[in-house]
Amino acid sequence: MRTTVFSMCVASALLGHLAHACKYSVRDVAFVDLTQESYAFLTISSGSDLDAIKARIQPVATAVFLDSNIRTGWLSSEDAVNHPGFQSHQGRLPFTGAFLYRDGLKPLPLMIPDEVNDVDTNRNWSRMERAVHSPIRQQAVEHLLSAYAVILVVETKDVQENARVRLAAQSAAATLAKMIPEMPKPVDVPPQIVVVPYDMIQAEEAMLWGLEMTHLKPDKPQVAVLIGRGRRLGPTLKGDEITAGKLQQILAVAGQDCECDLDRSWMQGPMIPVRWGPERQQSAYNNLGFDPDNPLVKAEISRILARGKNPIRVNGTDSIGSDLDMLLLGYSEEVLSFDESTIGSSLTPAEPDATETTTSSGVSPIVESEGMDKKSVSGISKTGESRDTSSTETHPLSVAADEQTPSSTRSVLFMLSGFCIFAIVGGLVVLITGRSRK
Repeated sequence: MRTTVFSMCVASALLGHLAHACKYSVRDVAFVDLTQESYAFLTISSGSDLDAIKARIQPVATAVFLDSNIRTGWLSSEDAVNHPGFQSHQGRLPFTGAFLYRDGLKPLPLMIPDEVNDVDTNRNWSRMERAVHSPIRQQAVEHLLSAYAVILVVETKDVQENARVRLAAQSAAATLAKMIPEMPKPVDVPPQIVVVPYDMIQAEEAMLWGLEMTHLKPDKPQVAVLIGRGRRLGPTLKGDEITAGKLQQILAVAGQDCECDLDRSWMQGPMIPVRWGPERQQSAYNNLGFDPDNPLVKAEISRILARGKNPIRVNGTDSIGSDLDMLLLGYSEEVLSFDESTIGSSLTPAEPDATETTTSSGVSPIVESEGMDKKSVSGISKTGESRDTSSTETHPLSVAADEQTPSSTRSVLFMLSGFCIFAIVGGLVVLITGRSRK
C-alpha cells in the first residue's frame, strides 16, 4: 500500500510539472504565420492598359503564388503615387512594372515595362517564380523543417573574410549542438549553415530583400539566423559584427520557452517570401508534434505574443537590430556616477560595493567566444534625469517579485492545482485503506 501511495504522489508531481511546462519554444512560434500574406506582387500600369494586363497576368500569378505568403495587387500609374511604397516616383509618370512589396521596404522590381506587356505565359511564369522560389532558399527551407536553425551566410568578393565568417558560423553551430539537449524542447538536428556565394546573390535577391539584407553588391559579408518558416531571429550581422559569440547568443534564444520574459519582437522578425504547401505543412507537423496552421494553435500563439513586453529601449530609442548586447539575454552595462567625497566613507578595500551576478536557473549558460562585445550604456533617461540603478546587470528572463507576469501567476495556479490533486488522491487512498482493514 505504501508503494501505491508513493506512485500516486510521483504521478501527481509529474502532472504538475507537465502542466507548468510551456508547450512551445521560440522556434516553434516561428512556424506559425499569423499574417498569412506578408507580401504583395503589385502590377502597375496606366489606367487604360491595366485591365488588359490584369486579364493576362492574374491567372499566372494566382497559380505561381498559390500556398505562398504573397498576394496579388493592381495599381494604376496615377494611383501609385499615393501608395507609400511608390511616392518616390512622383514626377516620373506614367510608369509601368511589377514589384514585390512589403510594408517598410522599398519595392523590389521584378518585371520591367516590356516584360509586363509580354504575352508569353511561360516567360511571365519564370519572372514571377523568382519572387517565391530560388535554389538556396529551397535548401534553407528544407533544413528549417527539421533543424534547430539555419545560419545564412552571404559572401562577398573578399575570400579571407568569407573564410573567417564561415569559421565563426561553424564554431557557433558546434557550441549550440552541445547545449540543445539541455533546452526545454530539444531538437535532433543541430543548426545548419547555408551559404549564398557572391555570384548567386542576384538569384537570391528576393530572399535577401525580404530579410532586409543587402542584395546589391554587398561589400561586407552578412549573416542572419533563420528559424521556423524562414523567419529571421534577431538582427542581421555585418562585417566585423559577425563573431561566434554573437551568433551563439542569437541561436540560444531559439530554444527558449516562448512564455518566458523574452522580448516578443524576437519572435516576429521578417519572414522570407516562401511557398508553404501541403507537403511542407505535413513535414512541419511531423517534426513539431503539433499543427502550426491549426486555428486553435494560432489563437494561442497570438495570445502569447499579445501579452509580451514592449521592445527593449536604450536611451529612448528602440534597440532592435542595433544593440545586440541589450537585446539578447538581457546583459547590459551602465555607467554610474559617484560622489568622490562619499566613496571613502561608504566603501573599504576589504568590502567593495560590488553587485553579484546571478543567472536564471531556467536558462542554459551562454559560452562567450572571442569577439563578443559588451557595450556600455549611460544610466540617463531620455528626459535627462538620472535613474536609480541599483544593479549593473539585468536579465529579462527573471521576474521581479513586485511585478508578477501572467506566466508567473499561472505557475502559482498550476502548483496549487498539483497540491489539490495530491490531497484528493491521498485522501482516497486513506479512505480505501481504512475500509479494507474493517
